[in-house]
Amino acid sequence: MFWAKYGKGFFKRKAVVVTFAILFVAGLLYHSGFLGGEDKRIRVTCVGDSLTYGSGVLKTREINSYPAQLQTKLGPSYLVSNFGLRNGTASVTGNLPYINSGEYADSLKSKPDIVVLMLGTNDTKIINWDADEYKEGLSEIVASYLDLKTQPKVYLVRSPYCFSVEGGELAEYGIQPAVVADELGQIAQEVASEYSIEYIDMYRVTDGKTDLYTSDGIHFNKDGYQLISNTIYNVIK
Repeated sequence: MFWAKYGKGFFKRKAVVVTFAILFVAGLLYHSGFLGGEDKRIRVTCVGDSLTYGSGVLKTREINSYPAQLQTKLGPSYLVSNFGLRNGTASVTGNLPYINSGEYADSLKSKPDIVVLMLGTNDTKIINWDADEYKEGLSEIVASYLDLKTQPKVYLVRSPYCFSVEGGELAEYGIQPAVVADELGQIAQEVASEYSIEYIDMYRVTDGKTDLYTSDGIHFNKDGYQLISNTIYNVIK
């Protein structure tokens, strides 16, 4: 009696749930172009150095880097791609110019609707720092994305706060916190103004929040990258 009364209804409800789930997944796949439909996702191209790549959370960067967390927040109607280059510089005279990298070439081919650009921390290394070269390199990179056929909206992100774990003038890797705090931000703001693009002050957001960093004072833990992704998400949305 129990089976006759409740069993059939249970399986009917289960069948409805399973059918709905299949249709939902099929819709997502079609919307993403996997089942022959046009890929209509909004493409977000994240450009930068190790802070974009996900250093600090290397073992879980596919989940905890800021682009990965941004993807989760934006949802399936967006496609967020990580083109971070560890040690990359905006300056062409730096030790690893981003503009000469495969990551840069791939980012140009990504057909972005949105570009989030955060380069500069490595430019402040003693071996790299040249204010004029930084501005020239950053300007060239910004212009290259604005010239794409997709005409993406470009967000220029000021490099985050960093600090010396030894209390000296230099942070790890020869990075100069004083330059990050001052000249670097001024130049980034100037470039954003000259190209009429939106400027995100990530230094202000992260200033002094040492608990969000790894032991090197440069890279973030997962909570730090969550703060970065939250900040960028709020601007995009």
